[in-house]
Order: sequence, then structure tokens, then C-alpha cells
Amino acid sequence: MKYKKCLFLIPMSYNDRREIPAVLIDAIFDDLYMNFGGHTIDGITEGTWKMEDGGKAIDRCYKVWIIISEEKISALKDLIRKFARLLEQEAIYFEDMDADVEFIGPE
Repeated sequence: MKYKKCLFLIPMSYNDRREIPAVLIDAIFDDLYMNFGGHTIDGITEGTWKMEDGGKAIDRCYKVWIIISEEKISALKDLIRKFARLLEQEAIYFEDMDADVEFIGPE
């Protein structure tokens, strides 16, 4: 089966700089697990985003990736749209890439 590696950023604060409650972040990661069987948090990254109103958002984000079949990309994008609404974001960075992935057991 061919898999896609999807990378996206989950912000740690709202655009007005209020911290996102840990319980909400935990719920997001639980959603990923329940819907796709797992994810990897690949550290924290920082960046900027020019808001629609011209303001500058400075974001600290969890860098998250997940390996899924190509058929599940649409469902993942729908879930990320839900996250964008919950986190009051104009957009959430997302990319998908082809990957040669294997899950290797002990034997």
C-alpha cells in the first residue's frame, strides 16, 4: 500500500496570543489518534503569518506528522479544518508528500 506523509502545524496560542488550553491540545491529539491510529510530534517550531487584516501573527506550533493512506487525505484535511475553527485560525499549514514507509516489527 502507498502511504502519504502529512505534515501540519498546530498552534500553541490563539492569534491574540492567549495560550490554548492544554485540555484542547490534548483533545486534538486524541482526535488524530482515534481517527488515524497515531501521529508524531516532531518538536516545536516558530514562524510568522501575515493576517488578512495585515497584522503579523507570531506562532509557536507543534510540528506534527502522520502517515496515512492516500484515501484518508480528505478526512485528515476535514479534521484540520475543524482544528482551525476550534483554534480560531485563519489557516493551518499542511503538506502531504509521497513516502516510502514501512512499519518494521521485531521479526
